[in-house]
Amino acid sequence: MVNQNKISGKIINYNSSIMGSIFFDDIIQDIEEHNLLDYDKVIIPGFVDLHCHGGNGFDVMDGSEAIVNMSKYHLEHGTTSLMPTTWTNTLVETFSALKGFKEIQLLNKNLLGVHLEGPFINPDKLGAQPNLTIKPSIEFIEKIKQVADIKIITLAPEIQGMYDFIKYLVKFNIKIQFGHTLANMNSCQKIMDEFEVGFTHLYNAMSGNDHRKPGVLSAALCNGEHAEIICDNIHVSKQAIRIAKKCITGLYAITDSINASGLKDGDYIFAKNKINKLNNSVKIIDDGTLAGSIITMDKTFKNLIEMGFTDQEAVELTSYNASRYIRENNIGKLDIGFRSNILVLDKDYNLLEVYLDGVKINA
Repeated sequence: MVNQNKISGKIINYNSSIMGSIFFDDIIQDIEEHNLLDYDKVIIPGFVDLHCHGGNGFDVMDGSEAIVNMSKYHLEHGTTSLMPTTWTNTLVETFSALKGFKEIQLLNKNLLGVHLEGPFINPDKLGAQPNLTIKPSIEFIEKIKQVADIKIITLAPEIQGMYDFIKYLVKFNIKIQFGHTLANMNSCQKIMDEFEVGFTHLYNAMSGNDHRKPGVLSAALCNGEHAEIICDNIHVSKQAIRIAKKCITGLYAITDSINASGLKDGDYIFAKNKINKLNNSVKIIDDGTLAGSIITMDKTFKNLIEMGFTDQEAVELTSYNASRYIRENNIGKLDIGFRSNILVLDKDYNLLEVYLDGVKINA
């Protein structure tokens, strides 16, 4: 238990905006609404990022110490709940990277579990992933489950044997997401009719919304309930984000951030590729393919506001929808009894303070 805190200002949830004060220790104890003639603080729930590869020079695939350090970097940018995300690699290297994860998760309450992006993806839709894809493998999952809590797997539904593999995965409450895929809409829909399905970095690395050959994007926009999207003004236009928001009730923002986030412009290595970071984007040097992003969630929030979304919609996209998707019912909202994962912003939505379970984080 920590000492009780009080913060006053404009308190924003996905479905409300009030003037008042929030009282909290490790959980939120009370919220009082009252008139404020003026305010200088905006109070929102901590960000939830379900797809993040790294940051500040650290990569998930470099092991436990790197995972802790990259999560601290993103915590300083307001991500109080983070899901470290692997990239396509061998079983040996993936196991090595995640060995010890269950232990560090106990000590770092901002870690939610693991998102496996691959290796069960289409080799013809790799994006920046290395060509180390494999067919569905129960052995792979059973081995990784020994060291890490798998929450989400990104896979390509068109790969042979995927239906039975998905049946196996959902028994362990692992979320299924379509990504790095060239599937058509019909093959997606057959699985969506039977299982809950999400979509990985919507619009990117998936077959599109062709009016004669509808693909994965068509399935998502037509019947999808959950999807992640990168809001860095590079991967997806603001118009396309608005379309997705209208079509998919559970749309949520992710960073897809990589190790180069927070570093100076220059050349780096990510997912066995030589990449170049320049201004606000990172690309594979050889062919110019986008290689994840370098955005943080606080910048994502500001981008959404600048795109014309309301502050309540921005909260919905950066915290509430993601928390509901993974059924973490004590984060993503400022309410009595919820964990005190709280962010304080100024009137221009610049991040001022971060609280994790009521403890102020020093940036």
